[in-house]
Amino acid sequence: MNRELRISRRGWCGTLAGLGAGLIASRMGWAGEKAKPEKAKGKPRKPERKSKAPLVFNNSDFYGPDGKFDEKAAKEAYLKLCDYFGYPLTEKVRQDLGVTDFGLGRFTEVGVGFLAWTNDKEANYASLEVFLLPNQMIPEHWHVSAEEGKVTPKMESWVVRYGSTFAYGEGEPTANPSVKVPSCQEKFVTARHETPIRPGEVAGIRKPLEKHWQQAGPEGCILTEMSTYHTGEAVKFTDPAIKF
Repeated sequence: MNRELRISRRGWCGTLAGLGAGLIASRMGWAGEKAKPEKAKGKPRKPERKSKAPLVFNNSDFYGPDGKFDEKAAKEAYLKLCDYFGYPLTEKVRQDLGVTDFGLGRFTEVGVGFLAWTNDKEANYASLEVFLLPNQMIPEHWHVSAEEGKVTPKMESWVVRYGSTFAYGEGEPTANPSVKVPSCQEKFVTARHETPIRPGEVAGIRKPLEKHWQQAGPEGCILTEMSTYHTGEAVKFTDPAIKF
């Protein structure tokens, strides 16, 4: 659609003023050319980036004397992870952050922190924030339909914000995987096609019902998941001992 360009009288005045200022500035620049300060000798030094040592957690710190999972301690661990990466800690993150060890008692190896930004069943879309401690694994699972087909198998993709993660799905097995699967999950892993995901990179499952899992890199990971509607009732795990 064409629009007629109109310039008001005030606009013309502003234009002329700008031209005048430009001419004055150019003349001053020419006249003062000899007065320019000398350039500093040598190459400018780049600011040094200090590398941080990865966070280290002890599994026993997340369980009481009775062996019960300490959710408060787990949340604190994820808050430390956020501080490590400089992730903005809003009140929503502090209040709504959920945690699980999947009922396995091996939180530092198999566990996850999660936060739902939105989860709209009627519109069939969701967005979650996912937090993983260093080398922590989300165990292998897949998404099925629920409520007699009213909830379709979930499709999802992830964009890494901080750290790194290695996602595994169905397909040609990766010859030399980048992670070591925790011993408690070795016999339950069937999907072995690796996709590394680093900050700003996106990956996801490629078809409904695809089995998949992922494991964080040595610094841990914070990622945003975009997906269709999520419900725990539609998640199935290859390890029958998992509780979610």
